[in-house]
Amino acid sequence: MLGAGALCALAVSACGAGEHATYQNNLGTGYVQLGNLNYQVQVSRELNQWDTQEDRWYLQGLSAAERSLPATDEFFGISMQVYNWSKVAAKPTSDFYISDTLGNRFVPMTNPSPNPYTYAPVSIPAGGQMPTISSQAFASWTQGEFLLFKVPYANLVNRPFILHIVNPADSSRQARIELDV
Repeated sequence: MLGAGALCALAVSACGAGEHATYQNNLGTGYVQLGNLNYQVQVSRELNQWDTQEDRWYLQGLSAAERSLPATDEFFGISMQVYNWSKVAAKPTSDFYISDTLGNRFVPMTNPSPNPYTYAPVSIPAGGQMPTISSQAFASWTQGEFLLFKVPYANLVNRPFILHIVNPADSSRQARIELDV
């Protein structure tokens, strides 16, 4: 029979030290795996379109009409990193949506003139990441690329929000991450 110390050591070693998380539904912190890629939300928050120091950069490239929000809506941003720990290049998905507790869905806005902080899926080499460590997005305080949403202010109370990351090869397969608002 194993002693308590041996059981603890066995349990810790089974966690896969040095291995990468493979959660299908991560309703907490960490990574989710979809295909050969791991996605991690760096930060999720409301964005202030009048902030001249930081948030304006995330909205750069949107037209004046796209930046114009009714008083009932908010910009909501998700900063994300994507890792390719496989041995082959892979392109991340561009299919995302947010759901709230009432089942409402919100899809990301398309930035017609992507800026250095816009989530723009490109092929990630084996062992690589997006954004690259030499990019402006990685040099920012979030170290990620932004998905941008318009969300009705009234829906912010329907938390938690869940980010759905949809497998491009099979839309019925998704990874989910609970978001902080």
